[in-house]
Amino acid sequence: MVAGLDVGSTKTCAVLVDAAAGWSDNGDGAEVLGVGIAATEGVRNRNVTNIEAATESIRDALRDAEAMAGLEVQGVYAGITGEHIELSCSTGIVAVAGHEISSSDVDQVHEVARAVVIPPDRELLHAIPQDYTVDGQRGIQDPKGMDATRLESEVFIVTAGSPACQNLRKAIDRAGFRVEELVLTSLASNVAVLRERDRQSGVAMVEIGGASTEALVFKDGRLRLVASLPWGAATVSNDIVKGLGIPRTEAESLKEQHGSARSESVDPSEKLEVAGPIPGSIREVSRELLAHIIEQRLDEIFGLVYEALEEKRLLETLPAGIVLTGGGAELDGVIELAQEVFNMPVALGAPGEGLAGVVDTVRGPKFAAGVGLALYGRHRERGRGNGLVLRALTRATDWLKDFF
Repeated sequence: MVAGLDVGSTKTCAVLVDAAAGWSDNGDGAEVLGVGIAATEGVRNRNVTNIEAATESIRDALRDAEAMAGLEVQGVYAGITGEHIELSCSTGIVAVAGHEISSSDVDQVHEVARAVVIPPDRELLHAIPQDYTVDGQRGIQDPKGMDATRLESEVFIVTAGSPACQNLRKAIDRAGFRVEELVLTSLASNVAVLRERDRQSGVAMVEIGGASTEALVFKDGRLRLVASLPWGAATVSNDIVKGLGIPRTEAESLKEQHGSARSESVDPSEKLEVAGPIPGSIREVSRELLAHIIEQRLDEIFGLVYEALEEKRLLETLPAGIVLTGGGAELDGVIELAQEVFNMPVALGAPGEGLAGVVDTVRGPKFAAGVGLALYGRHRERGRGNGLVLRALTRATDWLKDFF
C-alpha cells in the first residue's frame, strides 16, 4: 500500500492505493483502497503555522483512510506548494565517452546539471530534464544512440523553503507517520488527471487550490512551464465575506451551494438569505451579486495565468487546451468562464479513469492532488522493489523517470 497526503489550506486529504507493479496511462489498474478527509487546522497559505493543530488534521485524515482500507499506513508521499517554491534552470555539459551516446552519458549530464549550489535555507525537490543538445543541435528529446562528442541538458530545478519542509515533516511525524518524500503538489496532480496524448500534443493544467493556483504546461511529453499564483478558492471566499458582509463559514457555504462563475447565467430576481448585521437577523442578497463577486476574482486569476502562458509564447502550443482541476474548479460555470478567457477548449480534470477499488470516493477535481501523490509514490515504491522502473514505465510517465 502507498499513501498520498495532500495538506491543503482548507482540507487535508489522504488516499491509499495498492503498490502492485502494473502501470499504464493515468495509472490503469491501480486500486484505491482508502480515502480520508479532514478539515485543515494550523495551515495558512499552504504553510504549517501551528504544528499541533496540523498534526491532528493529518492524523484524522490518515486514520480514516486506514479504517476504510483495513490496513496501517507507515510512510506517506506528501505534497508541498506555496510562495516559498522556486524554480530555476541549470545546464549540464559532458563529453560523450564513446562515439555513441549511452544511458550512462545521459545519467552523467543529468548529474552535472543537478550539481547546483542549494542555499542552506532551501531544499531540492526535483530536477527535471528538458530537451537535449547534441553537438550544437537543439531540441533533441531522446539522445541515446546518437553519434556525438558533446551532450548538453537543461534541467528544471525545483526548490522549497527549508522551514516549510521541516514543519510539514514534523507535523506528519508527530501524527505517527514517516515522510517518504515531499513532492511538488501540482506535479503529482497532473499524474492523476492528464493523459499522455495530451502531454505529447500540448496541454496546460490549471489547478485551483485553496490558497493558490498552479499552472503546468506540457509539450512533446516534457514539462515546459511551472507557474504559481498566490490566489485560489479561499481568495474567492474572502471576496464574498467582504462583498456581502457575512462570516467566513457562511461565505464558504454560500459559494458551494449557490455560487456560479457566470453571473449572466443566474436569474437576477433570485434572492438568498444571509445573516444580518444584528445577531439572529436575516437579510436578502441577490444571487446575481454573489455570482458577480465570484466571476470577477476567477476572471482575474485566469487572466494572470493567460499572461504567464503568453509571456512564454505557449498559448499557440496547446492543441489539447486547458484542463482545470482542484477544489476551486468544481464551481458552476467555471469551465465556460475559462473558455472565454483562454479562447480554447477547456475540460474538467478529475481522477478516476483507469482506477479500480473505491473510485467513486475520489471522482472529483478536489481529489486530484491526493490521488496523484499516491500514484507518484506507487512509481517510487515500484522502482525500489525491482530496479526496472525506467524500462517498465510507459510513455505516459516518461517525464517522471527523471525524478528517480
